[in-house]
Amino acid sequence: MKYVIASDSFKGSLSAIQVGRAVKQGILHAHPEAQVKIVPMADGGEGTLEALLYANRGHEMRLQVHNPLMQPVLAKYAVFHQDGKDIVFIECAQSSGLPLIAKNQRNPMNTNTYGLGEQIKDAVQRGYRHFIISLGGSATNDGGVGMLQALGWNFFDKKGQLIRNTGNPLLHIHSFSDTNKLPQLDACTFMAATDVINPFYGPHGAAFIFARQKGATDQEISVLDTAMQKFEQLLTEQYGVSVQTVSGAGAAGGLGGSLAACLQAEITSGAELIMQHTNLEEHVRKADIVITGEGSLDEQTLLGKVPIAVAKLAKKHGKLVIGIAGRIDTDLNSLNAYLDAVFSIQTECLTLEYALTHDIAYKQVEVTAGQIAQLIKKLSL
Repeated sequence: MKYVIASDSFKGSLSAIQVGRAVKQGILHAHPEAQVKIVPMADGGEGTLEALLYANRGHEMRLQVHNPLMQPVLAKYAVFHQDGKDIVFIECAQSSGLPLIAKNQRNPMNTNTYGLGEQIKDAVQRGYRHFIISLGGSATNDGGVGMLQALGWNFFDKKGQLIRNTGNPLLHIHSFSDTNKLPQLDACTFMAATDVINPFYGPHGAAFIFARQKGATDQEISVLDTAMQKFEQLLTEQYGVSVQTVSGAGAAGGLGGSLAACLQAEITSGAELIMQHTNLEEHVRKADIVITGEGSLDEQTLLGKVPIAVAKLAKKHGKLVIGIAGRIDTDLNSLNAYLDAVFSIQTECLTLEYALTHDIAYKQVEVTAGQIAQLIKKLSL
């Protein structure tokens, strides 16, 4: 029996690679003769870079940049060769992610994406010209202004004074110029990978949907949304691109919008992009059973996150596909439209805090996978 394990991370507990290893151990304990291939998945958020590197997609580059509070942090990106060209893959969470900031310091009124711009600039100056930027897990809501500052854009306040690269520069913008942008950018191509389809601003935009979880109050969310509206108007005037109409422009606090307008980036599905670059379809084609999952199978899952994207691919090739999760919080009939069966890993009554610990989550994934493999083994006899 051949298994492919293509799970997303269980956020707060296990990385996608760790989930894969736990599932593999469970399967082999029940069915030692089974062949198990781990292909970690991600949707553009945290863990995307790790999934690519695990799939032997290129080599890792490291450099010191600034985190969302403009403090030094070591970040990495990957470079891999495909279709005759070198492609740089940058995960925005490496420089702009929530985990880089202590919980009591999180507030998108004070954070920016300057570090992401430093990563891009470093790769450009090394001679690379093709980029994939994964968007997700950011601590920011600056509309990508910090990133643009690092790449040479100049932003000015009402008095015509140059805005510094501290705090959230979005809040003070009255005008901007790209005269001093890095000239090599004109020869670069960009793709932005995300599972988010939110617009730049408005009730379903970056601020109202995501800023609260980044530390903003209701009043601050309104201020951020107003600033996003104003910046969108400036981008439209300068580049003739209404980023409000671009699906996913609100990803990572508006990074999607700036990438689309200023760097002509194409915004694409993070899950589908990772499946392509990890050669998942080839592995699925050779498999008998596909196991996928994420921390919570819920309404967001049904919008096209990793488990649904993997399930569609499995069904394309007529494979049995099973979902696992720490929590199942949506209609099972909706999930079963894509997944042949779904299982919660919770095998005993635990507090949420305890259930989320690494060792407990790992063991519960292993036990659940073992039970799935045990049943499949019996049915195949």
